[in-house]
Amino acid sequence: MSQIIVLLLLGMFFSHAHADGVNLKFCYEDDSVYPWITGTNEGLVISEIHMIEKEVDMQFELIRLPWKRCQNEVKEGRIHAAIAASFNKDRAKWGSYPVDTKGGLNKELSLFTDSFFIYRRTDSAVRWQNHRFENLNQKNVGVQLGYSAGKDLEELGYQVTYLPTSEDLVAVLKSHSLEVIVLQNYEAQRLITLNPDLEKIMVKEAEPVKVAEQFLLFNTSFYNANASLVQTIWEAAAKVRKSKAFKDERAVYLKEK
Repeated sequence: MSQIIVLLLLGMFFSHAHADGVNLKFCYEDDSVYPWITGTNEGLVISEIHMIEKEVDMQFELIRLPWKRCQNEVKEGRIHAAIAASFNKDRAKWGSYPVDTKGGLNKELSLFTDSFFIYRRTDSAVRWQNHRFENLNQKNVGVQLGYSAGKDLEELGYQVTYLPTSEDLVAVLKSHSLEVIVLQNYEAQRLITLNPDLEKIMVKEAEPVKVAEQFLLFNTSFYNANASLVQTIWEAAAKVRKSKAFKDERAVYLKEK
């Protein structure tokens, strides 16, 4: 009997050790995406990830990289998941998103939702209406490198110039190099708050280019081998997003009442 008890205790120990030994690596963008990413280990989605850690009783290794490289590292399996990736067909070839019982994208298991908007020069005749450009006349549209909104515009037949940061996009608009750029909603507000004179140079089109849920995007090979673990993390993300603690922190960042 004593041998059985010893074996059971050893089994419990090694099971616990195995769970603790899972070292998951997540990457996130190295540029500011307010309020979600505001610095190294800073921002609302980073706080959300730390809340998820507590929910699943795990600790994740968070690595900050250029967004394009972050996605490539997940694609190649060197990093397990990318933080805050919206859905697009190219990513779905190598990455796994949460799906519902009908096989569709399960938006309930997202980290957050954000919007992408067209910003044009105030002296430009270009307009964005009914999900199409007017008066663009073969001009390029500026989009941040690695952003799915760029692929969406390319699929509509538009030419895209990719630049590393939101500040770079605003700079080319100011210099007249481009007439039109795409910015994430809250990040654009941050830039304008820092530099109110931007409102004299650029104006936001009313209709968003894209309203997108942002997910923890896992490498598909890793997901296939650890589906139960990944599902648990996705479900924890949904629970945290709906929690009072997260909503309170979001209200502080966005000055919501």
